[in-house]
Amino acid sequence: MRKKLKIISVIIILLIIAGLFFVINLTGQANNNQRSAWTDKMQLGYANTLLSKGLYANAAQEFEAYIKRGGTDSKDLASICNKLGNIYMDLKEYELALASFYKSEMLDPNSEYKQDLNQKIVSALESLGLSQQAQYELESRTSIKPTVQSNEKIAVRIGKREISNDEIDMVINRLPEEVKKGLNSNDAKLKFIREYVATEVLYEKGKKLGLDKDTKIRGAVEDFKKQLVLQELLGEEIRKELKTTPEDILLYYKANKDKYSIPARTKVSFLELSDPAKSEEISAELRNGKGKRIDRWIQRGSALISQEIGESKEAVESIFKQEKGAVVSPVKIKDKLYMFVINEKEPEKEKAFEEVKDRVESEYRAQKEQQIVQSLLNKALEQQEVEILYQPKIENEKVKK
Repeated sequence: MRKKLKIISVIIILLIIAGLFFVINLTGQANNNQRSAWTDKMQLGYANTLLSKGLYANAAQEFEAYIKRGGTDSKDLASICNKLGNIYMDLKEYELALASFYKSEMLDPNSEYKQDLNQKIVSALESLGLSQQAQYELESRTSIKPTVQSNEKIAVRIGKREISNDEIDMVINRLPEEVKKGLNSNDAKLKFIREYVATEVLYEKGKKLGLDKDTKIRGAVEDFKKQLVLQELLGEEIRKELKTTPEDILLYYKANKDKYSIPARTKVSFLELSDPAKSEEISAELRNGKGKRIDRWIQRGSALISQEIGESKEAVESIFKQEKGAVVSPVKIKDKLYMFVINEKEPEKEKAFEEVKDRVESEYRAQKEQQIVQSLLNKALEQQEVEILYQPKIENEKVKK
C-alpha cells in the first residue's frame, strides 16, 4: 500500500513539474511574440523619425536603445554610433559624443568617414577644455610629431603647470593691434601677464565646479567659434575680391562731395525774454553786445544750440535766415523765449580731396566690403536648397470678431 502511495506521489510531482514547464513555455512564447512585434528595423526607423523632427534628445535615447540590441553588423553599428555622436555634439553633450565616436571607431577602424570622425573627436575634446588631450589626438591622428623645445624659458608657474615665454608671446600676438601697442613697456606687460594668469586660475576653478559643462556656456562657445571662423572666411574672401585704385576713390569722392563738406555755421549771443513786450529793449541790448556768448559753432541742419539752452531745429533755422549782426525774432525753446544776435557766420565749405582722402578711402572700402559680404551670403543661399519656413509670432494679436 505504501509503495502505491509513493508511486502516486511521484506521479503527482512529475505532473506538477510538467505543468510548470508548460506554463513557462507559454510565457516565453508570449514574450517572444511581444518582442517580435517591435523589430530592430522599426526601432531604427523610429529613432530616425525623431531625429528628422528635431527631437534630438529623444532620438539619441532611441539610437542608444538600438545600439544595445546589437541587431546589425559592425559597420552599420559603427555608422549609427557616429550619427549618435553627431547628435550629442549638437546637444553640447561632449562626453557622450566622445564615447559614441570612440565606439564607432572601434567597430569600424577604417570607415569612410574616418577623417571627419578624427576632427569631431578633437573638436569634442577642445569643447571640454581638454586642450592637451585634443593636441595629443590631433598629433596622433595626423602623424604630426610635437616639436621638442629644449631650454624653454618658463614665465609663470601655477602649481604644477608651467607657462612658457612662448605661450605668453602667442597670447599677446593674438590681441588686437591697438591693445598690443599698449604693452610696449615692461610694467604694462607684467600687468597683462598677472591678469592673464588670474584668468587662467579662475578658469580652472570654474572647470572644477563643472561650469564648463553647462549647455548654455557650451552653446556660447560654439557660437563664438562660428563667428571667428566666419570672420576669417569673410576676411579671406574680401582680400581676394576687393581691389581699389586711386581712380575709384576719387570717383567716390566726387559722387559724395556733400558728405565731405563743412556745413554752414554760425556763432551767436542770446538773452532770455521774460516779457514779449520787451523785445525791442532786448534787441537793443543784444546789438550793444550785452548778450551771453555761445562759444561753440552752431551748424546748419543741427538742432543743438548750446548745453544751456538745449535743442530746437526751428530755432536753428531762424538763426540761419539772418545775416551777421542781425537780431533773430523771439523763438520759443521748451517753455522759454529767447532772442539771438548773429556774431559770426560762415557759408558751407567744400573740403578738398587731399584733406579727406583717408576718410574717403576708408568709407569706400567699407561700402565695397559690405557688397562683397552680401554677395557671398546670396551665393551661399543659392548654392544650397534653402527653404525658410519661419513665421514670426504676432504678440497681443487681437481676435477679429
